[in-house]
Amino acid sequence: MFILMAVVAVTLPAYRVFDTGQEERRFFDILLQDIYFAQSESYRTKTSVVISFREGTQSYEIARNAHDIIRVRQMPSSVSFKRSSNITIVYFNPQASIVNPGTLKFNTSKGEKSMTIYLGKGRVLLSE
Repeated sequence: MFILMAVVAVTLPAYRVFDTGQEERRFFDILLQDIYFAQSESYRTKTSVVISFREGTQSYEIARNAHDIIRVRQMPSSVSFKRSSNITIVYFNPQASIVNPGTLKFNTSKGEKSMTIYLGKGRVLLSE
C-alpha cells in the first residue's frame, strides 16, 4: 500500500506539468490555425479580418471588418499576453495580406514564447 501511495504522490505532480505543457502546445497550434483561418476568411469574403488580443481578458477574438465577431477563444490559465508585444492585433486587409507585421509575446509555464508575423501573405514563426 505504501509503495502505491508513493508512486501516486510522484506521478500526479509530474502529470500536471505534462498536461499544462500539452495544453499550451494545443493553444499555440490553434492560434496558428486561427491566423490562417483569418487569412482565408479575408480572402473568401474580400473584407478585412482582425485577430485582437486584449491584456487582462485571457482571450482573443477574430472579427470581420473589426466589429463583426466571428470567434472568441480563451487562453489557458498558464498563458498570458505580454504588454511588451509590439502589436496587439493581426490585421488582414481585403486582399488577405498582413498590414501590420510585428511580434506577439506570451508568458507560459516554460517561459516566454513569441509569434512573429511577417508582412505579406501571412508567414508566421513561433519561437521559444
